[in-house]
Amino acid sequence: MTMSSSFLVQRLLILLVAVNTISGTSAIHKRPIIQIVPDLHKSYGFVQWNNCDGDTRHSDSNNLRGRNCMLKHYINAISIRGGDTAASSALTKTFRRPSSLSVSGGAVTTTTPNQISETSHTLSKMRTATLNALHQTSFLIVVSTSIVAFSPLPSLTRHLAQTISTKPITDATSQSPQSKAIQLLSILSSISASIELFASPLVGVWIDSWGRKVPTIALYSLIVLGNACVVLHPCVWSISFSKVVNGAVGGFLVVVANAVIADFFAVTTKKEKSLHGQDQMGTAMGRQAAAVSLGFLLGSLIGVRLMEIGERLAYGCSLVFSILAVLNGAFQMMDSAELSRKNNDDAGVISHSHSWDHETLRQKVLEAPLSSVQLLFYYGSKMRTLALLLMLQSAPMYMGDVFQLFAKEYWGLTPKAFGSIIALFGVLGIVSNLSLPLLLNNLGLRNVSLLSIASSLFFPLTTILTTNYKAVIAAGCAGLYSSTQKIGTSAAMTSLASELGVRQGQLQGEKASMLALFRILCPVVYGMLYLTGKEWSLEKDNGMMGGTLSVIRGWIGTKLPFVLNIILGIVAFVITWNNI
Repeated sequence: MTMSSSFLVQRLLILLVAVNTISGTSAIHKRPIIQIVPDLHKSYGFVQWNNCDGDTRHSDSNNLRGRNCMLKHYINAISIRGGDTAASSALTKTFRRPSSLSVSGGAVTTTTPNQISETSHTLSKMRTATLNALHQTSFLIVVSTSIVAFSPLPSLTRHLAQTISTKPITDATSQSPQSKAIQLLSILSSISASIELFASPLVGVWIDSWGRKVPTIALYSLIVLGNACVVLHPCVWSISFSKVVNGAVGGFLVVVANAVIADFFAVTTKKEKSLHGQDQMGTAMGRQAAAVSLGFLLGSLIGVRLMEIGERLAYGCSLVFSILAVLNGAFQMMDSAELSRKNNDDAGVISHSHSWDHETLRQKVLEAPLSSVQLLFYYGSKMRTLALLLMLQSAPMYMGDVFQLFAKEYWGLTPKAFGSIIALFGVLGIVSNLSLPLLLNNLGLRNVSLLSIASSLFFPLTTILTTNYKAVIAAGCAGLYSSTQKIGTSAAMTSLASELGVRQGQLQGEKASMLALFRILCPVVYGMLYLTGKEWSLEKDNGMMGGTLSVIRGWIGTKLPFVLNIILGIVAFVITWNNI
């Protein structure tokens, strides 16, 4: 009698599961099928709800592994109680319809596919809203910093002149106020670069421990504080403080922005093992770059006009935009790390501990100076290759004042004309980044990366082959996608870090530290190349040419830095072809 009852119950369960598969709920009282099982458990005592591997976590709407584990124990229980293999197999096949189980207070409930779809749709909307808020706040904060980007020199010159005029002149050879201002700005730039170099890894650890939103608001607030100091009391000290804060915090915000984008797409790429996630990541990075470029262009134009009226007005306008960025981030942004943790069963996205013990903090501080080379030695050959590729692509952007000096001496451009060229390149950067999603959808990330690197060669090649700067500018317009060449490399590094289990904040912090060190070294290298090329030009002008090599050197002359850019571009193209 017992075997017969068990067999009948078993067949009834198969029928009920089949009905549930078709309609999403049981035919009895319209309850989910799994809610009926505890009643059967009370009567027959063969249903065992245990999780796999001793894991006591309840399965949520995305934890399919937990659901399958519980189902496996249930089917095994039926087989043990006298059910035949065919019945167990039929139940297994029938119950493949996706649903999610959870246990609470002894009651077993289910999440239907429609509920899972609704949850996924809600998370997708939250992700889109967070990315839009990131683009908006980045635009606002870049406008804020760009408004005062070119004001420190005239402001410091004026305040230093007032200081000198109130003191008796004791040395006829003392420097002019403008020379002192330039010297002070050089020191401030070095301080900002040093802070970014050593503190970027700590910022990465910070955002991994506290999430993304709180550090973002804190960094925005520092910019607000710097602007407010100048508005309340404009002097050499307040302007210098604002300059250092804007320079250092700007680099930290890049770390946070890249980590936010990685939170949404890196895990997807890791799980799907496809390039679709990288394409989406490239699209988001392109939009972020477009927002930053537009903010810089608009802020620069506003700042030039306001500085003609007064520095307080310029810093006051910058203060307004920075406050708007804080408010937008506080009320519009959601923590991307938390959203990513909810959307994926990867609990290691962020740490839930908001405190560091003394020993851990001491270790992170001691490791900070070496973080700039971590990507080259600690994560394997593929990460090292991608890091070297990123440096090759970044080098031409760190020429410093060499390009401006070349344009003045070789093309005879005035500062105003040179500023117009920079503005033109800014507009091209906005256009290329906004149209990047269209290219990614049609060509894919790898082909877009190759196209971007190839287009970056147009400008230096034309510079070497012609003396007409208008032709060079036309070549630069043709190669407008050169500004997007790092997006593919950054996406590949982010995806690789996710596969290796490296936290995104840590990755972005170490990458920013590496590029900060590179940004310090590159102007020195380009400056040496320019001076060497100038010596070659002088040898040509003095008729000191002796042989084919000397003729080539004289023909290249001060264009030697652009030869380096061509070599770097070719090497980057080959590496990208083989690794992305």
